Amino acid sequence: MIWSAGQKFKEGDVCKGVVSDVFDFGVFVDLGGCVGFVNPSEITWMRYTEIAEVIREGLEMNFLVIGHAPAREQVLLSAKGLEEDPIKKFAREQFGASCAGSVEMVTPIGLHVSLPGGMGGLLPEPAMSGTADRYRVGDVISVEVAKINLHDRQIELSLRTST
Repeated sequence: MIWSAGQKFKEGDVCKGVVSDVFDFGVFVDLGGCVGFVNPSEITWMRYTEIAEVIREGLEMNFLVIGHAPAREQVLLSAKGLEEDPIKKFAREQFGASCAGSVEMVTPIGLHVSLPGGMGGLLPEPAMSGTADRYRVGDVISVEVAKINLHDRQIELSLRTST
């Protein structure tokens, strides 16, 4: 049981709060007399560059209680904990499927490819026909979802073969 400013919270509780401050290091939430804190890794499953892209001051929303920081008298919260990890849905719907993806980055290990639904995958260099240097950032390529590691949240791709 977590006690904070006369309120009782326990891990797994869902509570409503209002975002009071947004910083690069996290988000503070007014829980009606006590302070909650959301670490950047607990804001959303989707990728973002700046926290302000996905959450803003004054927003009222639900949070999952994931712990307590007694030294700071804060309730630790998660917004993404109330949502299904989108890679699980992607695995159910896209494993083995073909799709078009956009090359985000070319590296010695392969191509990092942006996939539908905000997911990203790796087309390993050995799976490519030829060398990675023939691809450029922004190229749209046809790929198949070859492997998904749910634990590490990694998607491996292969080049789509013409049939």
